[in-house]
Amino acid sequence: MAVSKKKKNTSNVEFPLRSPRGTTDLLPSDQKYWEYVIENAKSFLRGWHFQQIETPTFEDINLFTRGIGNDTDIVQKELFEVKSRGKGSHYALRPEGTASMIRSYIEHGMRSWPRPVKLFMIGSFFRYERPQAGRLREFHQVGVEVVGSASPITDVQVIYVLHLYFKHLGLEDFIVLINTLGEPAERVAYISLLKDHYKRNRQKLCRDCKDRLVSNPLRLLDCKEEKCQQVGNTAPRLIDHLSESSKKHFEYILESLQELGVPYEVTPSLVRGLDYYTHTVFEFVPKSTRGLSQQNTFAGGGRYNNLVKQLGGKDVPAIGAAIGIERVIERVKEEGIELMLGDQPKLFIAQLGEQAKLLGLKIMKDLRDADIPFAESIDRDGMQPQLRMADRLKVQWTIIIGQKEVLDQTVILRNMESGMQEVIDRDKLVKELERRLNIVRL
Repeated sequence: MAVSKKKKNTSNVEFPLRSPRGTTDLLPSDQKYWEYVIENAKSFLRGWHFQQIETPTFEDINLFTRGIGNDTDIVQKELFEVKSRGKGSHYALRPEGTASMIRSYIEHGMRSWPRPVKLFMIGSFFRYERPQAGRLREFHQVGVEVVGSASPITDVQVIYVLHLYFKHLGLEDFIVLINTLGEPAERVAYISLLKDHYKRNRQKLCRDCKDRLVSNPLRLLDCKEEKCQQVGNTAPRLIDHLSESSKKHFEYILESLQELGVPYEVTPSLVRGLDYYTHTVFEFVPKSTRGLSQQNTFAGGGRYNNLVKQLGGKDVPAIGAAIGIERVIERVKEEGIELMLGDQPKLFIAQLGEQAKLLGLKIMKDLRDADIPFAESIDRDGMQPQLRMADRLKVQWTIIIGQKEVLDQTVILRNMESGMQEVIDRDKLVKELERRLNIVRL
C-alpha cells in the first residue's frame, strides 16, 4: 500500500515581507514633495519648449553596454539584468535615461523634426549597488535632452534652465561644478600622461582603480576613495591638453554662466561615470557641503556628441542632464521649504444614519464636480468621532447631515473655529461654499 508523504516546506521566506533592499514605499505624507518637484518640472520644462516622452523600463542590454560603456562601473557592477523566456533575448532594467531617449530618437525618425529636438522624461531607474543615504537601487529622475545642436549656447541653456528650476523650487544652497573633456581624439595624449602619473602612485590606489588603470583610465579621476582622490589632485589637468576650439567652447560657457548669475566652480577631476561624454560635464551640488559627501549631487549631465552615431543613427550632437527626484526632495526638506497642498481639504462631511450616508455621497459628488476638496469618514456612525477628525484636519467648515436634514433636503454648516451653525438648502450648498471659501469661477 502506497503511503503519501507530506512535502517539506523548503521555503525560508519569513512573513510579513518587506520592500526589496534599496527601494522605498512612497507614503501619503511624502506625496506633496513628489508632486511639488515633478509637477513643477513638467510645467517648467514645457515652458522652455521641452516635449515629454516615455520609454520602456527595460531595454536590450546592448543599448547600455554600447552606449554607456562596457568598462564602466554601471555596466560591470550595477546593471540589473532581466531573465527572459525568449531565446536570444537579453534585457536589462534601465540604469539611466539618455541611452533610451537616443534609441527612441533614432527609432522614430526624430532627426527629421525641427532642430534642436528638446525632450524630457520622468521615470524609475535601477542600479545594483550598496544602498545608503542618497543612493537607492530603484531611484527616480527627470531626464532632459537637447539633440541637434553643437553650439556652446545650448550647453549654457541646459545648465541655466536647471538653475532656474531649482530657484523656482525655492532652493538657494547650490553651486554648479563644471569641467570639459574635449573630444575623444584630443584625450589620447592626455590619457597616456594620466596613466604614467597613476602608475607612479599605483601602491596608493584602491583595487577598482588598479583595474581602471588598464581598462578605463579616465574613470580614475572619478573615484571617491580618499587615497585615490589624493593621487587625482596632483594628476595632469585635461583642459591643458585640449585643442583651441575645445578651450574656446568651454570659455564661452563659463563667461556666459557668469553673465547669467549662475554660480559655478571649475572642477578638473569631474568626469562623471559614463563613457559617452564629450566636452562639457557638470553637476549641481549643495554649496555648503560640497566635497563632504559622495552622494550630494542632485543633478548632473553633459554633452555627448558621438552617442547618436554610436547607437546607429546619423552623426548628430547632443547634450543632456538628469535631476535626481529623491535628492531634490531631500534638498527641499534640508532648506526648510514649506509646501502647501492645493488639494488640502477645506471642509469635512459628517453624517448620522443610513439615509444621511447616502445623501452625504450625493453631496460629495457635487463637491467633487465643483473641485472643492473635502474629507469624510462615511463608515463611522457617531457624530463626535467625526467632529474630532474634522478638528484634527483643521478644516474651516463641517457639513453635518442627520435624519431631519435628509427629510428637509438641507444641511447644517458648522464653522469649526467659532462653533456657530446654520441651515443651508442642499441645492444652494455649492454656491454658498464657493462664496465662503472665496472660490472664483472663470
